[in-house]
Amino acid sequence: MGDHPRITLDEVSLGFQPANQVVFDIKNSVLVNLKTNQFTRRKSEDCNARLTLFIDMCNTINPSEISEEDKRLWLFGYFLTRRSKDWLDALLRGAITTWEQLIRKFLDRYFPTTKYL
Repeated sequence: MGDHPRITLDEVSLGFQPANQVVFDIKNSVLVNLKTNQFTRRKSEDCNARLTLFIDMCNTINPSEISEEDKRLWLFGYFLTRRSKDWLDALLRGAITTWEQLIRKFLDRYFPTTKYL
């Protein structure tokens, strides 16, 4: 049936899942802050300011034995609104393994003319 790649059920994500699964408690105030300051996809949004805000929010929690990268990967979905969250959840399992990969894909998707730092 055409030249479309075959995707197995194991590859399909049921929501974004970082390669390194971590579990840690998040204060309700942090979740509320992430949800009230979500990325909205407006053209007027400054991507650098938005990502800095996200990183600042992540820095308010310091679970023991969890790397900054794993923490950011795990929390990023809370920072996105519906359509951008749908984009993230549609990524194939294992497609993102690092914070740098996630940010590059995010910027390519929503800010394609942005220069990376």
